[in-house]
Amino acid sequence: MSTFKSSSSHSLILNSQNQDEFLRGIKTTLPMLLGFVPLALVLGTQAAQKGFSIVEVSLLTGLNFAGGSEFAILEMWTNPPQFLLLMFITFLINSRHLLMGASLVPYLRHLPDHQVYPALFFLCDESWALGLSNAQKGIHQVGLRHAFNMPYYAGVCLALYVMWVSVTTLGAVLGPVLGDIHPYGFDMAFPAIILVLLRGM
Repeated sequence: MSTFKSSSSHSLILNSQNQDEFLRGIKTTLPMLLGFVPLALVLGTQAAQKGFSIVEVSLLTGLNFAGGSEFAILEMWTNPPQFLLLMFITFLINSRHLLMGASLVPYLRHLPDHQVYPALFFLCDESWALGLSNAQKGIHQVGLRHAFNMPYYAGVCLALYVMWVSVTTLGAVLGPVLGDIHPYGFDMAFPAIILVLLRGM
């Protein structure tokens, strides 16, 4: 009976720690989320101007969670679309994810596939930088095997993904009202995000 109580208590502590780390991941993304808003609005507006429906914009940003290639797709979009060219452009721009994923192999190789594959799906420049930076800081405390903090990374990914997909969709809704929003200086949002990432690393 005492063994059962001890095990239950340990499980509760772990769950509490995981929740704290998950929330910490969300809080870490807050400066980036502010930068995501203008970028996502620009993307959603451009997609609407290219004839994308609201559902199609949500699918574009939800299934291909990589802002750079999404902007490139819209720039290369024709009617009818040249799918082979769009696939090639997407692969070319997103090929950097191969190197980003490879850099995480030492931290993820011991984890089961059902954790690794979702982690890689939600991999983007921001989640990679924050996840890797957090792992490098913790490696001296918990060792390489436990350095990658999955609850923290999950919080980061959830916040970035939900914000990106929802605001790009909002941009598609508001596109006809906003018109051309480039004169407002929203293009500076992406360089600002990169500067925040570099400072954190």
